[in-house]
Amino acid sequence: MTPRPALFSLLVLGLITGAAVAQVDNDKPYENKMDDGYGDAFVNYKPYSKSAEKPPEALPKPQAPATPKAETGKQRVTVEWLRENYPKLQERSIDNPTQENLTAELYAKRIIFDKSQRYAEMAMKVNNEDPLLNENNRVPYASGGAASVRNANYLAEQQAVRELAQVGGVVIFVDGHCRFCVPELPLLDGIRKTFGMEYIVVSIDGTVPKNYKGQVQTDNGLFQKLGLKLTPSIVFIPNPKGYKEGNDPNLYLIIAQGFYAQDELVKQIAYAGHENNLLTADTMQDLNVWERGVASAKDLGTLELDVDKPDTFKNALQPILIKQYK
Repeated sequence: MTPRPALFSLLVLGLITGAAVAQVDNDKPYENKMDDGYGDAFVNYKPYSKSAEKPPEALPKPQAPATPKAETGKQRVTVEWLRENYPKLQERSIDNPTQENLTAELYAKRIIFDKSQRYAEMAMKVNNEDPLLNENNRVPYASGGAASVRNANYLAEQQAVRELAQVGGVVIFVDGHCRFCVPELPLLDGIRKTFGMEYIVVSIDGTVPKNYKGQVQTDNGLFQKLGLKLTPSIVFIPNPKGYKEGNDPNLYLIIAQGFYAQDELVKQIAYAGHENNLLTADTMQDLNVWERGVASAKDLGTLELDVDKPDTFKNALQPILIKQYK
């Protein structure tokens, strides 16, 4: 599509050109614009008849390439062979359940099971021998080790909320008809008592939730500005600042829309601090416990491998994985 400025220029150019032509034409009498033969040609006009042409010879239809014949006889039983032929064996034994057909199908199934077991055995061997492939080294399977990881993550979430309480607070948006605003507010009280996280209540319609006795401020349009849809909605504001010349310099981190239990709110607040690098290095590292040994999206996005050189995979991936254990 022609951009509007260019289109406007073309229109103006057309108008100017048209005006110039009109000016030139007006300088001459009408009868001088064409010769006398024009009128005669118009009166004696005969339609143009195109001489009959020989229709082009029809081109021979191209012949379809011959369909290659399927291989018959004995073939090596690979995964590809099983993928193609096992459904046929199964359908044949269902349609015609003779002893011969069932025997063939079940022996083919036995091959699938045996190949699967040999694959699993070798996969376990390779996993156990390579510490970067062994998931137990990333997150221990044992209940004691797994509990230790979960506990470290839990303590890190608690510490994250304490740190964030020192630099900001939360806003909870409510309205007078919100069913879940009333049970949500005591949970924020609990977070304030436990972690020191302050909060303010903002009503989007100016009314107070039933049985709430605290202070309520009226929304100035922030609810709509943030694109929030539900009440209660909880937003964390780090290092809150006043407006400067009518501009809002604050960062708003949406924690929850709708009712959340207290432990879930703690996780969401900690996650917001983690995602925006608002926490100390130690807390950030402890919150990353579940990401231990997991390649980053950036590294995976730039990874290049040659499928025909499987021996190069290990050397390509090990540096990417090992740095996630540090």
